[in-house]
Amino acid sequence: MAKLDIYLARHGQTAANAAGVLQGSSINPPLNELGRRQANALAIAMKDEQLDWIVTSGLDRAIETANTVAKYHKNTPFLSDSRLNEISWGEQDGVNISEAKSVVDKVAHGWMNGDFDAKIAGGESANEAKARILEAFTDILKVARERNYHKIAVCIHGRIMRVIMGTLVSKDLSKMHHFPHTNCCYHQIRVELDDDAESAVDPAQLTFEPIRIDVRGHLADLGKL
Repeated sequence: MAKLDIYLARHGQTAANAAGVLQGSSINPPLNELGRRQANALAIAMKDEQLDWIVTSGLDRAIETANTVAKYHKNTPFLSDSRLNEISWGEQDGVNISEAKSVVDKVAHGWMNGDFDAKIAGGESANEAKARILEAFTDILKVARERNYHKIAVCIHGRIMRVIMGTLVSKDLSKMHHFPHTNCCYHQIRVELDDDAESAVDPAQLTFEPIRIDVRGHLADLGKL
């Protein structure tokens, strides 16, 4: 069995984050000045990790963060995968969080109580997000096993990070809110992969061990998060 460490990192801050705007998959701003400093702090924190692969969502804020990490890993393969995009908040995407709160809270409370099909009009449910995450991680784990990778970084988004942790670590989406995060924090999780390259990879059946959760010490001197 080969051990694979996965570093799940949230992207740096954007102007939408700073303004308190709900930022789902249809909102695609770049990092702001603080976000670029956060990404650089994350990159420095991870520069001595021997990363075999850097994977990111298809959204600019995650790609920019991942590219910043990659500057210390010049020869490391890089992949953008839209299946790792942030969850869609539908008609509430781009709305100020204070205005969207009652609608979002209703859906989030549904998820906490086991209604994983709940969603905002035009948006995505927890189960729908889980399905694409399982597809993405099936492919990621297959490649990691085939290439004998030991450490990979995955740059993503706040809510989809919680979906990933609920899906892979807790095996229970109602517990996704147990995993706090901030811009450019990271979770380190570990999984053991079968050495048999011909055997199936099913992340839903694998045990993902949380090694470090909500690592953010590298952000301490950057001001308000």
